[in-house]
Amino acid sequence: MLRISRGLRAAPVVFALALIGGVACQSAQVEPTSPATTVTALTNARVIDGTGGAPLEQTTVIINGGTIEAVGAASTVTIPDGATVVDMTGKTIMPGMINSHGHVQKGHDDSIPVREDLLRRLATYASYGVTTVVSLGAIPEDEAEQLRLRDEQDGMTLDRARIYTSGGSVRRMGTPEEARTDVNRVADLGVDVVKFHFDPSPNDMSPETWGAIVEQAHARNLRATPHIFYLSEAKAAVEKGADALGHSVRDVDVDEALITAMKARNVGYIPTLTRELSVFVYETTPEFLSDPFFLRGISVYRDQVDVVSTPEYQEKLRNDPTAQSIKQALVQAQRNLKLLSDGGVLIGFGTDGGVPNAATYGRWEGYFEHVELELMVEAGLSPLQAITAATGGSARVSNLDQLGTIEPGKTAD
Repeated sequence: MLRISRGLRAAPVVFALALIGGVACQSAQVEPTSPATTVTALTNARVIDGTGGAPLEQTTVIINGGTIEAVGAASTVTIPDGATVVDMTGKTIMPGMINSHGHVQKGHDDSIPVREDLLRRLATYASYGVTTVVSLGAIPEDEAEQLRLRDEQDGMTLDRARIYTSGGSVRRMGTPEEARTDVNRVADLGVDVVKFHFDPSPNDMSPETWGAIVEQAHARNLRATPHIFYLSEAKAAVEKGADALGHSVRDVDVDEALITAMKARNVGYIPTLTRELSVFVYETTPEFLSDPFFLRGISVYRDQVDVVSTPEYQEKLRNDPTAQSIKQALVQAQRNLKLLSDGGVLIGFGTDGGVPNAATYGRWEGYFEHVELELMVEAGLSPLQAITAATGGSARVSNLDQLGTIEPGKTAD
């Protein structure tokens, strides 16, 4: 079991992730090699395949050109002549985690070019076993580089996480016409999904307006994922055809009507529990700031660590009514995650992390994915359910058909 504690010293999932042609994590035992010439056989492994099934013991995985060719017991899988054989005895292989609501955003150091900064952040994600990030929301100066990195990743052996992006969020639209125009703006950029806000509730944007966002996204062959907080927002988004919900319902218990509607429409749910945690946890100095596993990312985290560690910042949170109220929002979010999971709703995975601006400090890309797993288990999911949400579930929520599971034909992440 993952160890859960309010000190939040994350108990990391142990990755083998010897993934040829995909992202090679720092803990991997195999160096990435040319996918055009190399076949690799990983033998004697314990495999958590991301489908939700029980772990497979003493399993062989054949990887060819970055694609999984075969998975099964040694007696059922033939190792091709000339393959590189790697004995994985004592190790576990699982799919790379997919953050379906993360961010890849440049920090405040203007001496680092945008591309270089985004690359080092994607590399940080990968070093923690997060091999794909769907960036739901981007600042204007990041949009072009995110899309450029997305376009470059196909067919490459990556040393970083891959990225998909919504570009900037569609928000603060006064009329359906304005909403459609802004959806067209991001669609014309070539984004992968449309992110939108109710700003700050459905009462402030007419149903016709936010309905037009979803309709226009679908007209442009794009999925639509809203930022939500309230049950009313979740119901409104599902009714209008949203494809996933980008946060937890955090005000009241979800009801059977929402569960039934989400299942009927196959709407995914991305809890982002660590988003709530980050709002109040720095009212004191959390233990994890000195955890060696956390410190793996310190070259990226340093400027934010320096801020959240100051007595002034911590006192501000202790005296901030909003920050204190979010403690109960996290409890409610965890309760609703369990209710939705037990109800059969598709559960994905995300943190809303990687946003290095002053209002959202302390959402650590890479590290917080492991804390998210802990919080999901604390909510009542089994470790296997949490891992499945972070892999195969998240792939389904984001419509990434080639990722998320260890099965023949899938990308070897």
